[in-house]
Amino acid sequence: MSTQLAQVPATDIEAIGKALEADGGVIALDYLDQRSLAAAREALAAAIADLPWCNTYNAYEDAFFGQKTKRIHGLLNYGETIERILLHPLPAALGRHRLAGEMIMSTGELMAIGPGETRQRLHRDGVSWERANLPFDFLLSVNIALTDFTQDNGATVVVPGSHRWNADRQPEPSEFTYAQMPAGSALVYSGQILHSGGANITDDTRMGLYFGYIPAWLRPLENPVQTHNAEALAALSPSARKLLGLSEEGFVAYL
Repeated sequence: MSTQLAQVPATDIEAIGKALEADGGVIALDYLDQRSLAAAREALAAAIADLPWCNTYNAYEDAFFGQKTKRIHGLLNYGETIERILLHPLPAALGRHRLAGEMIMSTGELMAIGPGETRQRLHRDGVSWERANLPFDFLLSVNIALTDFTQDNGATVVVPGSHRWNADRQPEPSEFTYAQMPAGSALVYSGQILHSGGANITDDTRMGLYFGYIPAWLRPLENPVQTHNAEALAALSPSARKLLGLSEEGFVAYL
């Protein structure tokens, strides 16, 4: 285990898998090519600009979800580029090994951390299914940098190796690191690793595109029929529909 996250080309699936096993997280360089990166920014820019800060989860703990953070769900409403990112070959390859077979999307989210945001509380994403008490890592998370991630603008705080810890083990300050990476890269990480959104002390907004993948037999956090419009669902490829858990005999048959 390292106190820094390895940085590996997104095409080197074997090295990324080894880093995930060892550290619980890895930075996949050039996850998006420059054309896809620009298209994703263009597809989402207007939507995020029109939203107020802290636009979701107001009934919950605002300090956790962010007073200076904007979030968008229903990402496939925003076109083919986002669909292609969901279907990226890296999580598909990792999922066959780590999730032991077919997988679906648990949730997709655009997270924009604005100037003045404070650091989020450390957490494990897999806690959403903790009652299942599953004996293996069942969530593969991918956080794609649509802007550069730096320590100052809110890069994800990660505790390498914490995916192997007991639930009550607390990290020392020396065990923290930052997922600093250029736009187009992705933080690929275990659902069991301790992490948080970072504080943004700059004048810029840090934008990240998140997809979580789980075994197909688990229930996702996001209901895509609720978060997406019918036109977007009808336009999806069969591969994307499968990742959203939509069957031809179910809701899609009525589109």
